[in-house]
Amino acid sequence: MKLLSTDCPSTSTLCTYRIEPTQRLRIEEYQGRIGLEDLRSVAEAVIEDPAWSREHHGLIDFSGAHLDLTANDVLRLALLLRQEEHRTNGWLVFAVGDSSSFGTVRMLGHWSRNTDRSRIFRSRQEAEAWLELNADHIPPGFGSGFTDAYQPAVRNAG
Repeated sequence: MKLLSTDCPSTSTLCTYRIEPTQRLRIEEYQGRIGLEDLRSVAEAVIEDPAWSREHHGLIDFSGAHLDLTANDVLRLALLLRQEEHRTNGWLVFAVGDSSSFGTVRMLGHWSRNTDRSRIFRSRQEAEAWLELNADHIPPGFGSGFTDAYQPAVRNAG
């Protein structure tokens, strides 16, 4: 396990990520008021990390954060996430703390074309539980990179 703090441009923001290769998992945690530059900073740090793999799932925890993003910011972030070097083949599981963040993450999933492999939860505990149940299943439309052993149906988040 590798825990890294990134230098977020916002002074009142805490951004961390860690990569757990044996679990094929990247965990990002945010606290405070999160802007576009904070999210870009972490995205760039993750893809430059030699432990990162496109085959990892992502658990993004916004439960202690307030997303301070305009619709234009969300679109710009979505375009970044659609670039080949930022795309992953795994699940993207989000924990959000409020309705505004929930809507922002839904918009991000839609514009980045990740709605089929994104799940949004109201708590970190729910997100981790769902990911634990589904981590070995291929997200829809992403068959490459995973073995045939991961073919069972995906369990619903209900």
